[in-house]
Amino acid sequence: MKILSISTSSNIASVSISENENCILELNIDNNKTHSETLIPLISKLLKDTNLELSDIDLIACDIGPRFFYWY
Repeated sequence: MKILSISTSSNIASVSISENENCILELNIDNNKTHSETLIPLISKLLKDTNLELSDIDLIACDIGPRFFYWY
């Protein structure tokens, strides 16, 4: 199962593709742009660099943080 993981809970946008608990490729970027400006190009690069298409992805996972900033 191929999983596309997306993390945007900090200033750094991160995306990765894993398969069977092994990371195929992970990309991170911190370029002072909003995640809405960087996320789609970053995912496109990830797919291109792994020779995969979005239709090859079985599951998309994303974080919901940063919760630790709000816990008291």
